[in-house]
Amino acid sequence: MRSSLRAFHATVVVASLVASGQAWAQQACQATPKTAIYANFYQFSKPLNARTCDARVENGRIVIGDGLSNPAMTCPDTFAWKLFIEGIQQQFWADWASDQQTWPLNPLRLCTADNKTDCCDPSAATNPGYQDEGGASAPQACPYYPGDHKHKASAQNSLRVGQPPSKAHIVDPFAKPNAQPLTAGASADPGRELRQSMAEVVFRNKPMFQFIFENDLYNTEGITAVYNVNAANLSSGTNGTPYRLANSNGATGEIDFPVASVMIKSNWIRRDRAEKIGMRDDPQNPYIKLTMTQNFSQSDDNNSQIFEPGEYWLIAMHMSSKDTPNWVWTTFEHVNNPGRCDYTGCNDSYGYSSPDPVAAGQANNFTMPILQCDNLPIPSWIYQTGQVYPGGAISPNLDQLLTSLNVGGETQLAANGTWTPSATSSGWRSYRLKGSQTEFTDSTGKFTRLGNSVTEGGFVNSSSCISCHARATTNAAGPGIPLGVFMNDLNISGYAQSHFGTPNPDWYLSSQAPANLNALQTDFVWGFLFAHSLEKPLKAGLGAVEPVPQAPTKATPDNPFAVRNLIQR
Repeated sequence: MRSSLRAFHATVVVASLVASGQAWAQQACQATPKTAIYANFYQFSKPLNARTCDARVENGRIVIGDGLSNPAMTCPDTFAWKLFIEGIQQQFWADWASDQQTWPLNPLRLCTADNKTDCCDPSAATNPGYQDEGGASAPQACPYYPGDHKHKASAQNSLRVGQPPSKAHIVDPFAKPNAQPLTAGASADPGRELRQSMAEVVFRNKPMFQFIFENDLYNTEGITAVYNVNAANLSSGTNGTPYRLANSNGATGEIDFPVASVMIKSNWIRRDRAEKIGMRDDPQNPYIKLTMTQNFSQSDDNNSQIFEPGEYWLIAMHMSSKDTPNWVWTTFEHVNNPGRCDYTGCNDSYGYSSPDPVAAGQANNFTMPILQCDNLPIPSWIYQTGQVYPGGAISPNLDQLLTSLNVGGETQLAANGTWTPSATSSGWRSYRLKGSQTEFTDSTGKFTRLGNSVTEGGFVNSSSCISCHARATTNAAGPGIPLGVFMNDLNISGYAQSHFGTPNPDWYLSSQAPANLNALQTDFVWGFLFAHSLEKPLKAGLGAVEPVPQAPTKATPDNPFAVRNLIQR
């Protein structure tokens, strides 16, 4: 009896000490200034726009500022919203080409003057396989741009899903037999859960698609040929170096996309999965909705065997434009994404003002990550992740642009149970610019960062779009072989970290004399990873039924999925 009483009193004392310790820690945290954290974010909170970056509509086109020679560099945030609006107006989800429409599963050779049969002609209105563009197997043989064939299968173009270039494409993170739920007390980055639960579809506009098609870059042999001619030119002494190869007379000397090129990486989550996580379709901030089928996924998606058709919500998207030599990088998220501004904050100096209590006379472009006290005996302020951030107030100039161009003004409705977005869908006003990026470093030499809480879920704090895509390369063995997305380093949660900062010249040219070409950049485009061989085409459905190697080191024609697994971390 006495031992029981002693145990009881000991428990009470311990509980009392813990409670008093927590109370003391909370008081100590309140008295501890957040100066160190705020000073860190001061380096990243600078407005990227110049003062004269308002936009207007002239003859149906968006014009930024007056007399600006390069709005993409001077006004990157305004330019980001311009890309956003123009992509919507062009119905990227229906008319632009997805990865598998750009890099067909069983590619035929490019037509030549001597070969006009069983080949792909970039100037032709029809090519082998085009007659099946509405079917589950299309397109198999030649690159296909949906916007050129709207009269044939416009409805089918909206009902699709593409393969993921940088993530494991699964509907339920516990769907695989070897996956186990988190143990009690464990936690995962909320963005990571969304990332591993969503469908990722990459779209490219007509100038980008056409460049790939016309330059024979829609198959592995065409891509590696560019590397080979560059490697030969570099090693040919006085007959080659220091002069570069030109893109002329039907020869591709460099992979250098036209300035008008734009690519969009869009992230969609199925409604039931979103609701299971706790997300709701807020009437004040509705999602853009799209009905997806397996039409375009069965043949070339590492996880298509567990993909489930249905109603999908758009939760995030990256947009990239070749308006600058190193591209302009922008990323948008739905305003209600949990943890939208976690770790790095949100920075928009044009579209929406910060919801933070910004003092008079201070810039209102930056949204600070939410903080909390860790309640330790010697307390510190740390991130409080997974919260929903207020959206801020829309700028009058952006509001005027959207209204005058009739973007986001009407409620999206399902027709016969099928969801198809339109430019007028009101959900477009539910998205916020997370940030823009045009350089590897700022003027002080500080590495720039840009990451989406969904697309880079689990490693957003180290994400740099421009740095990651600078590693998109090829060599004689094929695209993606020389360099991968991730570094051999893990963050505190155990997730792989992506590269950030400036590229290393030794990645591309060896430091020996004379130098060898280690890797040829593919102009910041990772999509070349999904090119297939002319010599050993794949059978339809292979990607859906064949297991992906767990630790590949080299891709071969017999093992085309090997390199893809390098970036599925």
